[in-house]
Amino acid sequence: MAAYETEEEQIEALKKWWKENGLSVVGGIVIGFALLFGWRWWQAYTEQQSQIASDAYEHILMSIEQQQIQQAYSTTDKLLAEHSDSTYSVLAELNMANQDVESDDIEAAHARLQWVIDQNIDVSEFKHIARLRKARLFMSQGKLDKAINLTANIQTEKFKSSYAELRGDIAIAQGKMAEARIAYSEAVKGEDLSQQHLSWIQMKLDDLGPEKRIEAMVPIDALSTPTTDEIVDSLSTPTTAATVDSLGTPSTSELSTIPVEISELATPQTTE
Repeated sequence: MAAYETEEEQIEALKKWWKENGLSVVGGIVIGFALLFGWRWWQAYTEQQSQIASDAYEHILMSIEQQQIQQAYSTTDKLLAEHSDSTYSVLAELNMANQDVESDDIEAAHARLQWVIDQNIDVSEFKHIARLRKARLFMSQGKLDKAINLTANIQTEKFKSSYAELRGDIAIAQGKMAEARIAYSEAVKGEDLSQQHLSWIQMKLDDLGPEKRIEAMVPIDALSTPTTDEIVDSLSTPTTAATVDSLGTPSTSELSTIPVEISELATPQTTE
């Protein structure tokens, strides 16, 4: 009888516990399933949005290649409106800034490059590309003070040579040969440019000489920049359909299609 009463006491205790805590247990289970399925839905959604942005970017590149420039502009506007937080939007703006320059719309190019600079993106390399391009645009306009502001107090090893070369070019434009010599000397010691480009910087340094003054520089390509291929090689590269979060990074194969050059100063053709 005592055993029976003990079992009954256990049952009563369980009933009492369930009455007091059952709702919380059921709620916890429901929340757990909701979080699980919600996370899976979010992953699927972000993958879908990444693929849409990737397809739009590929369409922009194709339109540029086929000289359908207005179509490229239209697709870029739609991409920015719907996926402004995607890295593909940043890449599209860099490409369309080139098109703005070719169309002599320098202010539009400045606006696109500034948009890239202002973005809170994980891939900071693109922000440096935009900054260097924008500085060279200011140089081409003779706005040297604004170009200097974009190159001042920049702490980055990956673009150290590119910024040093740019400071040297600005110094040349100002007629400050001693400052140019210092900047070029710093640039040739860097490792972020190709050997061919470093050789070109060395030529500019040699041309200065102790008493030789450069009277004129070869025209600077306002938007010549480091190749995205060299930058992207150092980045993690998920597949095209891989999850891209709000700042997702596209695949190397996609990035390698960007028609930009690594050097921030176009190398002129050697003349006889």
